[in-house]
Amino acid sequence: MLVLLVRESEVDGTREKNVVYIPKCRFLESTNCVGMCTNLCKIPSQKFMQDSLGVSVYMSPNFEDMSCEMIFGQQPPEDDPALKQPCFSTKCIAKQDYGVSC
Repeated sequence: MLVLLVRESEVDGTREKNVVYIPKCRFLESTNCVGMCTNLCKIPSQKFMQDSLGVSVYMSPNFEDMSCEMIFGQQPPEDDPALKQPCFSTKCIAKQDYGVSC
């Protein structure tokens, strides 16, 4: 069962319910791969929402607890910390099974 929670954040000085919190990302949890998370989920989802729906969204994965926040109305930062996250070299399925370097 997929669990999503709605949270508030401050946008232009007002509180809005614009954050969708995913306590456990099945994709990240099953692959244990930072590269797959960012390149197959985070970046394409952000781009789709912006280009197809006209809605800016910033996806902020938490690589420690495998959760993710989708913050609607917020542009992804130019210097996104998720893109600097090192590979889970001991847990990464892509690295173990396919020898992919992260």
